Amino acid sequence: MSIEISLIVSTYGRYHELDLLLESFSQQDVSPDIFEVIIIDQNDELNLQPLILKYNELININHCKVSVKGLSKAKNKGVDLAKGRILTFPDDDCKFYPNTISAALGYLAANPSVDVAYGKVFDRVTGLNVMRNWSNDENKLSLLNFSLNYSAITCFTRLKIKFDENYGVGSPIASGEELDYVIRAIESGFQVVYTPIIEVWHPELNVMSMTSKKAYNYAYGYGAIMRKNLNLPIFFIFGISLCYQGIRFLLSIFSKDSSKYLMAIKGRIYGFLKI
Repeated sequence: MSIEISLIVSTYGRYHELDLLLESFSQQDVSPDIFEVIIIDQNDELNLQPLILKYNELININHCKVSVKGLSKAKNKGVDLAKGRILTFPDDDCKFYPNTISAALGYLAANPSVDVAYGKVFDRVTGLNVMRNWSNDENKLSLLNFSLNYSAITCFTRLKIKFDENYGVGSPIASGEELDYVIRAIESGFQVVYTPIIEVWHPELNVMSMTSKKAYNYAYGYGAIMRKNLNLPIFFIFGISLCYQGIRFLLSIFSKDSSKYLMAIKGRIYGFLKI
């Protein structure tokens, strides 16, 4: 049976979380023969070999130890190694639900014109959306609506587009590689959609759950990517984002969290201006 989908996992400094992710891969409701897990291991000291041995007989694992650091570089290495016709890029601290792969494959099979499908980050235990308020309706992504309808960990793509290695953790600008990816896919004329059929779990991640430094770094990458891909729709979305963060800052100005919203504003502006 041929490999249909390649799961590319870049990892550094996480063991327990990766264990849970691999466990979730081993519990998929599809045959393990149709997918491969490519682990791009950037660890210097952390030994992942016990984990590889634990799951190697349950799922197909390609453990690739690399000396280079950088999330985008790691993802690109995984793209080069991938045998599947469909690629996905799970975070090393997320988890797949038992039907995540089957839902993605089923959706793409039923929609052959779709090049890239994004799902939602959802907690089935609490019944709550994670990261943003995901729509219950399918949407075709454009430069005007993509920012509310994508998450890198829910991306299932037929494309072998490379990530810009100047962006992402371990790069000169420590975030934004996934934002750049979706913008370039849309601008290249590929059909990119959001579908609520695909669900992935991830710990809560928003401005309030971040340190001020992390909020700034995310915002800086956002601003830098907007500048890199600048056109009228992108400039409009960037302005809306600044206004939104400004309103959140004003509403929280007397709380201890106001500084994080200020960092989100500052990071966007500095990233856009490349300060």
